[in-house]
Amino acid sequence: MPGWFFDGSTSRRIPARLEVDAGQWAVTADDGQLLAGPSPVTAVKLSSRLGNTPRFLDFPGAGRFETSHNDAIDELLRGTDAHQGLAYRLESSWRLVLLSLVLAIAFAWGGIRYGIPALAETLAFRLPASVGTHLGDGTLALLDRAALKPSALPAARQQALRARFLAFAQATDPSLTVDIQFRDAARSLGANALALPSGTLVFTDQLVSLADHDDELLAVLAHELGHLERRHALRHVLQSSGLGLVILVVTGDVSSISASVSAIPVVLAELGYSRAFEYEADRYAAQALAAQNIPASRLTALLERLERASDCHGKDQECPAASPDGRWAGYLSTHPSTAERRQALQ
Repeated sequence: MPGWFFDGSTSRRIPARLEVDAGQWAVTADDGQLLAGPSPVTAVKLSSRLGNTPRFLDFPGAGRFETSHNDAIDELLRGTDAHQGLAYRLESSWRLVLLSLVLAIAFAWGGIRYGIPALAETLAFRLPASVGTHLGDGTLALLDRAALKPSALPAARQQALRARFLAFAQATDPSLTVDIQFRDAARSLGANALALPSGTLVFTDQLVSLADHDDELLAVLAHELGHLERRHALRHVLQSSGLGLVILVVTGDVSSISASVSAIPVVLAELGYSRAFEYEADRYAAQALAAQNIPASRLTALLERLERASDCHGKDQECPAASPDGRWAGYLSTHPSTAERRQALQ
């Protein structure tokens, strides 16, 4: 069987032949010089077959023989299953290929559904505060450039709301570091509130205008404090990045990792939390509001008003004047339905 021999000392390859006699394998040069062996087949380390790629036979001591005559090698190994290799057996059996595919899908689904969220939660509570500060500041800068404008609320109104919000946050959880910011988002996020991992809470002018009572804004604040306390923003980023890791394991696509890392500011800017995160923040809000004698209905009242304002845009009805482009539904777009949340809060 023709092939090439490498002595292991230099990169030079030597034309050679594999000879088999009485179960002994040997490699000889074209001039008949013995290059490796003779050795029993059990002493020769044979690479697994992968399609029609060359096979390598490593002989005891030193020396490697390379050949592309895979069928001839398989014929020599017939009855010697130990040398077929797992990869070739998988490739040769459609049942094993199908089983491997099913196992890969199950692994990916299990990792995405259970493994990544659990790992993200653990990491989110162990990362230093500087990580959240860096991500939050970067996200706010991105939003200010692309989606938000300085608040048009009177300075006195901003000051009064900020003082009340900070007092509520301090009474709810003194360990939280909170910074209240107001922005105009008439042409982007609309009526919305964002909790960034830095501890910055952004309230849009449109949300403030929609509230009939400041307690409704406190209810939204309580919900956003729940996101902060449970590190939902960091967990969201880690879960999104972790998805790239699963793709890497399953497909070997390294580009998914770099794409996940580069998309972190965008992921944070969108802040589309999972339903589980939203319900968790709602439960936190209900407890925080009850502790300060504010009914949870304040939250659902504002949500229902958002929903009605959103509906009116699809029915050619008169809409709130502060939302000229139909952005009242911004807060609802990243949250479960109001009916579901109202039922959960009761």
